[in-house]
Amino acid sequence: MRYNIDMRNVAPAVLAALVPLAGLGFACARRAPPAAPSPPPTATVTAAPPVRPALTPAAIDVALEAEWKKDGTVPAPSCDDATFVRRATLDIVGRIPDEKDARAFVADKDPEKRRKLVDVLLASPAYAEHWMNYWDDVLMGKEVRAPVVDRVAFRGWLRSRFEANTPWNRLVSDLVAATGQNSLGGARVRIGAFMPMSEAPKEDAGEVSLDQINGAVNWTLRFQEAPQDLAGSASRIFLGVQIQCAQCHDHKTEKWKQDDFRRLASAFLHLRVDVLDGGKSGGMVRRVEIKDFGKVLPRLGGMAEMKPILEAKAAALDGTDLERGPATRQELAAWMTSPNNPWFARAIVNRMWGHFLGRGFVDPVDDLRASNPATMPDLLDAITKDFVAHDHDLKRLVRTVAATRAYGLSASAKARVDADNRAWARFKLVPLGPEEMLNALFQATNAEGALRQANVQNIDALRFQLVRNFTFLFDVDEEADTHDYIGSVTQALTLLNGNLTNYGARTIPGTALTEILARNRAPEENVAAVYWRVLSRPPSDGEMARWTRYVREAVSPAPQTFGGPRPPRKKGGPDALQRLGNKIPSTTDPKKAAYEDLFWTLLNSSEFVFNH
Repeated sequence: MRYNIDMRNVAPAVLAALVPLAGLGFACARRAPPAAPSPPPTATVTAAPPVRPALTPAAIDVALEAEWKKDGTVPAPSCDDATFVRRATLDIVGRIPDEKDARAFVADKDPEKRRKLVDVLLASPAYAEHWMNYWDDVLMGKEVRAPVVDRVAFRGWLRSRFEANTPWNRLVSDLVAATGQNSLGGARVRIGAFMPMSEAPKEDAGEVSLDQINGAVNWTLRFQEAPQDLAGSASRIFLGVQIQCAQCHDHKTEKWKQDDFRRLASAFLHLRVDVLDGGKSGGMVRRVEIKDFGKVLPRLGGMAEMKPILEAKAAALDGTDLERGPATRQELAAWMTSPNNPWFARAIVNRMWGHFLGRGFVDPVDDLRASNPATMPDLLDAITKDFVAHDHDLKRLVRTVAATRAYGLSASAKARVDADNRAWARFKLVPLGPEEMLNALFQATNAEGALRQANVQNIDALRFQLVRNFTFLFDVDEEADTHDYIGSVTQALTLLNGNLTNYGARTIPGTALTEILARNRAPEENVAAVYWRVLSRPPSDGEMARWTRYVREAVSPAPQTFGGPRPPRKKGGPDALQRLGNKIPSTTDPKKAAYEDLFWTLLNSSEFVFNH
């Protein structure tokens, strides 16, 4: 249930209680008791660091193999190196590998090369970029047009956290209890869903310092029109507890009641919002500052629906009293991220396992309830305890999962497994997400380089537009409990006839295919180069024979048209790719046209569209 609240007609005290916030480097730990007096100086003794037992990938393998044996499951064989380098690169940094990197990895004889590849990917700047995109999508959704939400500042905040490998509990703490200014404001900041980081605001002389803003507060500000929804979203994402159903009524089959929801939601609303920019926003981000605040009761009238929440005494889902006046949200963050919280660490471990293995221990990944039991709960608990014991280190968790036998299995259907593959005895095919699909197309075709050679301006804006289009057409909810991927006709047509696919597959200056053919090599080498470029593997003997024959026997191609059917646009003319494509003549060289057919075919193959 949502309420349309005109924030201009709300008293400042009430506004303070309704709009959430976030804070850069905000301390969210419980207040410690006064320190005891220091003892007199003694001889220095260096204490050994505490020994933290590590759960190794081999131990996880033992548990999985025992489960397979118990069920009579015959696991799939290990995937080959070409499959692994593509899979790991997509999962960890959100793109396909470069042709040279894929070839080098497959040729490498080092038995430790898979582990080393994961380390290289985790150290790459693309790691932070990918997980910024992932969590921006999870937390903010596809589009937020509230005039106080600075999406660029929020994405920058996320990126800095993943660059620093901030412990997960600290990151969430800083987000939940954040305070500070939301944005630099002004004409340089535009409201949009997938702003490229190159458009992030820069610090200028004489202006407010970037150190004075806290991009994290924008997550809370996203809920300004329905602040009661913040608790349900945070509970689902960070705890895996779907309490939002109790917002309107007591849950019929679960333990959560309306009072539970109201007490938790009350804890999120102990804040105030100071408006720094008055007047109309003019399409720009309006600056506000969020501060911690005590209990605030709503006025009568349009705010009556919020009264039960604001009057409720703040409490956690386990009944822990959180009411601390202005420090209530700090207390909430401390409870939420505590090692003793039964949901917090378990939720992120389950989510990350689902990301890398195609299905979590609990499915959907954000529904950890008693009536939705986990597969292999003891293993989930063991990985969770290890994650907590090692300081909620996300990169360490990725290393552990990526080194398991299950992650290195092929997606072969020859494995004898149950229909749902509940014990991960083969790798689950997963369609690429919108950002991954766009990155893969740009990487395979070098369309961006071709656009720059064609002197196309505002390539970042074009990418933004393409991401929005891909999001609308290709987004597959990873949390949905689906057994098979069913692509729509619109999705198929977008790939088969899309501007980016058709433009990138052409032999025009700057594209990858033009670069490959400029080497003046034999057809066999050209065909192999296209396969490595698009699919990150060499062609099979049959594929090589078929395509080299096709190229050698090529005759004059039929006239080509650029773009084909595409979804109607509500306003504006064709995008830059369409305008540019309309100016490109058809390919008349039969050999080049044959290679274009090869490139286009591989871009539209299921092998390219899926992570396998």
